[in-house]
Amino acid sequence: MTTFDQFNKEITKLENFYKSSLYAYEQTDFLLYNWRKNQDKLKEINFEVTKPTFYKIKTKGVVSDNQKNLAEIIFVRCVSALEVYLTEQIREVFFITKEPFKKEHILVEFKQSDILSAKSTTEIFNKIINKELRRLSSGGFSEIVKYYKKTLLIDIAEIKPKREIIEEYHQRRHLLVHRLGKTDQFYRDKYNFSEPNITVEKYYLEHCFDDFRQYAHEIHNQIKIKLNNNFYIKKTKQKSEAKCKIDLDLTSKKINIFDSNYEFLSGDSITRFGNLLEQKIKNENNTETIFISGTKIEILAYVNILNAEIKRGKIKAEVETKFSHKDSEKPKKELTPYLLEKIKLRLPEQPWIKNQHKKTARELGLSNKTVSRAIEMLIEQGIFKKQYNGEIIE
Repeated sequence: MTTFDQFNKEITKLENFYKSSLYAYEQTDFLLYNWRKNQDKLKEINFEVTKPTFYKIKTKGVVSDNQKNLAEIIFVRCVSALEVYLTEQIREVFFITKEPFKKEHILVEFKQSDILSAKSTTEIFNKIINKELRRLSSGGFSEIVKYYKKTLLIDIAEIKPKREIIEEYHQRRHLLVHRLGKTDQFYRDKYNFSEPNITVEKYYLEHCFDDFRQYAHEIHNQIKIKLNNNFYIKKTKQKSEAKCKIDLDLTSKKINIFDSNYEFLSGDSITRFGNLLEQKIKNENNTETIFISGTKIEILAYVNILNAEIKRGKIKAEVETKFSHKDSEKPKKELTPYLLEKIKLRLPEQPWIKNQHKKTARELGLSNKTVSRAIEMLIEQGIFKKQYNGEIIE
């Protein structure tokens, strides 16, 4: 997922910046030390150093203020990166699936003008998730923990390095940002800390890098598991009244009727194409197969629009429409041994051309569905072999 990858890049970037800055300090200290000890020799080779007044060489065993400040700044940025990851991970889940966010107890209010001026439902979705994330950002880490547990069904408080350590990171960041490192009574009591000031030591920051990577990685894994199981929410599958298969020639000019936000009238209602779309499959022969399903009136309304565009020559496509049994007026034709033999003799040698069943149906005066069922039966009997995209499947 992109949010997890971006977090890893940010932590690596901060870690590299910290290490390279420490290296620069050490090299500068070494250079200034040697200059002070060997000025005469270095002047002989036209090498001279003017030490800046603002730069202090660290004394043995003591970290300089520059190095201490560097560690504090990097640490603050690290904690911020983790918070951004935790909130943006929620946004990414939201745009993959809406299932865990369908909360009946939350009422969302919109101005009528906002809804009617929205170009697509995406604008409404953005407003909903942005409102949720703003609330989390202002609530801090504890609110994020509650949200993950309640909405995404993940207890991030129990993920290593555990809640206490992650909370201490956040508390320390708070003291550095809002109190310039001065500890308060709450922090001293909770973490048994007696010093009036707090900073970020080298070993502490190195642990922080490792902990954050491990923490984010485990959350990422749990999110993937939840997504694969659709967050364990069982959906009641509604049977579609009608289905449609569209074989679209991609060389033809693209028009907006295949956009997910395309809207059209079906009876007295407005229908969005994205709500009908089930699957899109790109084929090797520069075509795309699109499967849609919905109510009979929705599919008929869309097919009428589609056929009109085909007649105008704007697109090239072949359309197959299928209705559920309760809507079919014609009963299935019985496949008698005589009819099966008749269809078998009419079929050419394999591999067949695309839509061979339609050609055979026209030649015999039968329906496409009858010939298609006969072919399936003949394949099951071993008389013919399965095909995909004009190739025989052994």
